[in-house]
Amino acid sequence: MDKEKLLRPREVAMRLGISKSSVYRWFWEGKLKGVKLRGGPVRILDDLRVNRQSPTYQYLYRSDYHYAWLNALVAHAFGLAVTGRPGQAYDFAATAEDRAHFRNLVQTFFAMSGDSKPNVLNSDLIPFAFVEDTDIWDYAPHYIMQRRMGSMEGVVLMLQAAVDWGRFSGDWSWYEVLHGFILADHRVGLGPHQISRLSFSRSAAGVRNVIRLRFADFDRNPASYVEERHEAAVRAWGEQALDVDCRYGAPVIVEDPEAARLMAQRLLERLSLPWEMVHLVTWLEGVRLEVGDTVAITSDFHGFQGEEFTLFGKTVDLNRRRVELELARPAKSRR
Repeated sequence: MDKEKLLRPREVAMRLGISKSSVYRWFWEGKLKGVKLRGGPVRILDDLRVNRQSPTYQYLYRSDYHYAWLNALVAHAFGLAVTGRPGQAYDFAATAEDRAHFRNLVQTFFAMSGDSKPNVLNSDLIPFAFVEDTDIWDYAPHYIMQRRMGSMEGVVLMLQAAVDWGRFSGDWSWYEVLHGFILADHRVGLGPHQISRLSFSRSAAGVRNVIRLRFADFDRNPASYVEERHEAAVRAWGEQALDVDCRYGAPVIVEDPEAARLMAQRLLERLSLPWEMVHLVTWLEGVRLEVGDTVAITSDFHGFQGEEFTLFGKTVDLNRRRVELELARPAKSRR
């Protein structure tokens, strides 16, 4: 018999078709057996803290460059260990060194913030989101990003680290900056003299009262499942369910049980009520509005006093100098 070959976590993940984080979790849960090559406890954070820091800048991490997404993943790993999570998350025993490193790592982000590399945050504490001319794509020749295109990957990953920092320090100002950047609220007001015509309706299309979300390694672990129900609506109209697939292999995956539960709750909150629809005709002041903007409507005739709707569609007629807007909001926001 050939001698058994030891596999690195990355090789195990590739053979099993799972994420490397699942390999580590299964190791701690005893589902996989591992060998300690150097003795002592197996701690990934020790390796990150002692062996993996950038040789140029203490407390930063780099591959070919000091990328925001890479540093965000490291910061989130330490933050997750230090602050913990309720529910099914593994209770990692953080050390004083872990806490000190997490504090120094985030404070280095802040201290080195600025509008040029190697800073991973710009002067507004937001990660760089545009592809740079110096980026190297030899290892990813078919990547769809092109020059001056943007990606929210680093921003979203850094938002997780900002949540950890808020839980750790009690200061949520950095989180608010990133959250506001991702969910920018572009609010525009339209008053009676800016409205040519307005019609209002309510739609129950697409209403759901049960959300079933499968995530992570559900095919092997049925516990990776959350379900949220609006019991009163189920009793009144019967079950109208929406199945959401966030398993490994889906276009969007979720690993964190808390995040999966929150997604299901938010979806149910959004879909369990009818929507109020507004068709509004205005003049050329509507040209600058973009899909996703918040439009606050004031119309005494319709009983609207700064009522907020989200813009979902826009038609511009330059010949007639008219702009038609399609707006909507969940019925629960009606005052």
